[in-house]
Amino acid sequence: MQLEIPLPAVQLAAVNAKKAGVPVILDPAPVRDIPSELYPLLDIITPNQLEASQLVGFAVDGIETAQQASAVLQQRGVSTVIVKLGDRGVCCTTASETFFVPAFSVQAVDTVAAGDAFNGSLAVALAGGQSLRQAVLWGAAAGALAATKAGAQPSMPNQETFTKFLKERGIR
Repeated sequence: MQLEIPLPAVQLAAVNAKKAGVPVILDPAPVRDIPSELYPLLDIITPNQLEASQLVGFAVDGIETAQQASAVLQQRGVSTVIVKLGDRGVCCTTASETFFVPAFSVQAVDTVAAGDAFNGSLAVALAGGQSLRQAVLWGAAAGALAATKAGAQPSMPNQETFTKFLKERGIR
């Protein structure tokens, strides 16, 4: 989910997903205050660095501050925090580990849908049984690919383009 839909709808969907045993992923964009009771319903939150900054109240401008922001969001009840750092990569923190996935080098044209591509690919990878580390890598790849084209929907990579991108970089 993301925050372009009304917050009560997000909360209701999260409650029902939890009851059904469905993992809940939230991209908090466009960023706004999130009610404290929503955080524990989130399995994964995926803010970019600006969104993370607004959620935690301090500047998130690199790996160290992304880890600090992740700790704050985990204290609020989120299991896994994935902070997207744009062309620097992605920092992922769970209860048992923190890891960093460097950004893929691409010629960026428009980043408007990079976060959406990231989350979509992350969700598909997790639903397909991939590890969290692999899913974050896939998300980073999809986000990078989306940034190479203008617009939101036109920039979403299809399966063929995505698979080729990964293969060219030696990634399964």
